Amino acid sequence: MEQTTHPYAHPVVDEATNPSAPDSSPRPLPIQPKRSSSDIHSTDAGPKLMNHRNFRNGFLVVVLLIAGCGPQSSQFSSKLDMVSEQAAQEPSAAAFSVAQTPNRLPNGDETDGEAPEGDRSSETVKSNRRIVYNTHLSLVVKEYATFESKLPDLVDQHGGFISNSETNRRYNNQQSGVWVARIPVANYLDFLQGVTGLGFAESRTEDADDVTAEFVDVEARIRNNKKLEERIITMLDERTGKLSEVLEIERELSRVREEIERMEGRLRVLSDRSALATITIKCREEKEYVPPASPTFGSRIQKSWAGSIDAMKQTGENIAIAAIAILPWLLVFAVPILVSIAVGRRILRKRSK
Repeated sequence: MEQTTHPYAHPVVDEATNPSAPDSSPRPLPIQPKRSSSDIHSTDAGPKLMNHRNFRNGFLVVVLLIAGCGPQSSQFSSKLDMVSEQAAQEPSAAAFSVAQTPNRLPNGDETDGEAPEGDRSSETVKSNRRIVYNTHLSLVVKEYATFESKLPDLVDQHGGFISNSETNRRYNNQQSGVWVARIPVANYLDFLQGVTGLGFAESRTEDADDVTAEFVDVEARIRNNKKLEERIITMLDERTGKLSEVLEIERELSRVREEIERMEGRLRVLSDRSALATITIKCREEKEYVPPASPTFGSRIQKSWAGSIDAMKQTGENIAIAAIAILPWLLVFAVPILVSIAVGRRILRKRSK
């Protein structure tokens, strides 16, 4: 069999065939072939290409992870915002629901069973609505004394009362007055019709302010503060620590009670204002009063003439009154003025001589 040898390999010496070869002779290192520049660049570019591919694959993985986590994080943020809003609105909404459905059973049925659920719910909302009515009414009457005597009876008939009244008498012997009546809301419209029939209505202004939301909110705050008060009292009873801690708890209890009293006062004000309508009645007497009609050319001339005559009369009266008011002051200053004039004339005469 023929043996093939590598052109760069060192010839192998067989000790059996050549016993004269010494054992300790050093063996030369094999000569490695020279590599070209193209081989060197090809072997060095391998790891760099692998690193580039790894970097690209890692970048794609990161992009996919970010794309997958983005909707989840935004969804979580939106859920968190919804939870926060529900937590902020929960007390008022619960209080409003309780305040509007006091006659509803836990299963959703009505306690009386007289009306369907939808009609009953709308009636409940209307009955629990808190509205503050304020009305200003201006009347003209021919007999002031008659109106003054009939008004209190009319107020009593409608279950109200007069909280304030004022009567004035003018210089021409005409009377006028102002009354503030508090009437239950159920009798509000009937009373307005009755009092308008006692004279001629010159003007009427009505204002309705819905305070239902504020009323329900104050009620909810009172309930929450009362629960807090109970917890503080329990903590105070069970507290056995330092005196400073006990005093701090008592201060907090005092603050909560003051807040409850303040809100209960506001609730009473809202209850009173929404239960009783406030009607301010202004009345003046005019014996020859004629309800205003569409003015004509002749009526406008007549009114202007009469107005000018009245203005002249009032101007003359004012001048006479002013002259009478100034007369005492003229008498006071007249004496020194006359004395000064007499002394001045005497001095001038002496100088002329």
